[in-house]
Amino acid sequence: MADPTRRITDLSWLSAENFKFRNTEFLMNDDLHYDISDYESRAELRRQIWNVRNGDLRKVIRRFPTDKPLRVQCALWMQALVGKHFFPDANHRTAIALLRQLLMRNDMIPNDWSIERTRAARDESHAVRKQIPPIRLDTLYKPTRLYLVWWRYFVDVLDPASVKGV
Repeated sequence: MADPTRRITDLSWLSAENFKFRNTEFLMNDDLHYDISDYESRAELRRQIWNVRNGDLRKVIRRFPTDKPLRVQCALWMQALVGKHFFPDANHRTAIALLRQLLMRNDMIPNDWSIERTRAARDESHAVRKQIPPIRLDTLYKPTRLYLVWWRYFVDVLDPASVKGV
């Protein structure tokens, strides 16, 4: 059985630039889709990514609920990043990639999360995000319907054998 006391407690390695760097990697990778309209260039989108206020991204880190159970933490993390929608595109991918790093940096190794289940959660997340009021910086970690989408996802993918200690 998974240890119910396991939590993400160390975010000290994470900086605002980590968010921007990760999102920029998705933008610059020709093998990955990044929504670029006809009137935007990669250079313009890169500028938009790097213009996101560092102080806003630091709030995501500083306000992270280190006292909550792991599945709740993961769902709240996803709600904060995809709900606030900091970047022009790839917010879901950026959030998942950084969450997996958070788990590893906190001595937990996440298993391979089902691509189909992840896509389904992402699609539901997109739909719910359009139906709810925008997530604000002062409500990043207050559960909403978006949180519930991700909580159900993490109930599915963080089974007892999915997060192993290093």
